[in-house]
Amino acid sequence: MRVRRYVANTAQEAVTKVKRELGPDALILNSRTYKEGGFLGFFSKKRFEVLAAVDEHLNRKELNIKEAAVKTRRSPSRPEREDILPELEVLRKELGELRLAVEGMSKQVSRAPVTSEEPAPSKFFCPSFAPVKLHARPTVVALVGPTGVGKTTTIAKLAANFSLFEGKSVGLVTIDTYRIAAVEQLKTYAEILNLPVHVVYTISEFKKALLKLEQKDLILVDTAGRSQKNKQQIRELTQFFSGRRLHETHLVLSINTKLEDMLEAAEAFKELSFNRLIFTKVDETNDLQNMLGFLEKVQIPLSYLTTGQNVPEDIEVASPDVIKKHIGKEYVHA
Repeated sequence: MRVRRYVANTAQEAVTKVKRELGPDALILNSRTYKEGGFLGFFSKKRFEVLAAVDEHLNRKELNIKEAAVKTRRSPSRPEREDILPELEVLRKELGELRLAVEGMSKQVSRAPVTSEEPAPSKFFCPSFAPVKLHARPTVVALVGPTGVGKTTTIAKLAANFSLFEGKSVGLVTIDTYRIAAVEQLKTYAEILNLPVHVVYTISEFKKALLKLEQKDLILVDTAGRSQKNKQQIRELTQFFSGRRLHETHLVLSINTKLEDMLEAAEAFKELSFNRLIFTKVDETNDLQNMLGFLEKVQIPLSYLTTGQNVPEDIEVASPDVIKKHIGKEYVHA
């Protein structure tokens, strides 16, 4: 494992250095801001420090696999094909399983109603997947859900990945006015990422904020957590969104939630017409059965899984391979 320290004037510049020198597989271990230079606290300059690491052993292993694949393609003789690395056989098997999973996804065309019955996940069930997709500028994406599921941190992860790694212009809006700490948390992330953030308290302010950010590629909207048992709070949020064009609304749920509570939340938040799902705190459990049962019941695409508190790395685009990886942990730790 090779660890390097990078210092730059902006967070984006620091991450660019990491990607350029360590490659796309580098992991960001820690980041911080500090002030440099000046006199008696005046005229100091803000600097950004990032600690990143890359596993050279894994990179070498991947290179060996690729070289073996090239050698196999170039050689027509049967004897040389028998020398394929064992890793290639494993990779081929996993790709075959992934292909079968994708084929199963295409057959999922019906939508089951939200009910509170205990699920019996089908052996051949496979969820559909749909991460954030940028539409016409600006694409407006809102995150909604119960309290304590990690919406604000997830917003920060999405903002960082789209702005730093995909080079998109991003604006943030928060109507989480119930929790001052959450607003300050999002402001801090926005400052580090050098992104505009608007805190709104009324429907008219929300409309003005969207207009101010209309030239952005992506607008991410953070919301206060609402209990699924408090219908009035959910109606208030519905009024904010009424008449405003939201391209995507992601319902955020913790994977540790009981299935019946997940289904109750889906029923309560359906007033907001959510069309994507995000599951958080995947790192806190080895059991994905509640999530899989819920996905089979509601038939809404899964967009992301979050696996920790670190920004921006602890988020994964949902896919059959990612689901398989986390299901595999159940057998490792059982």
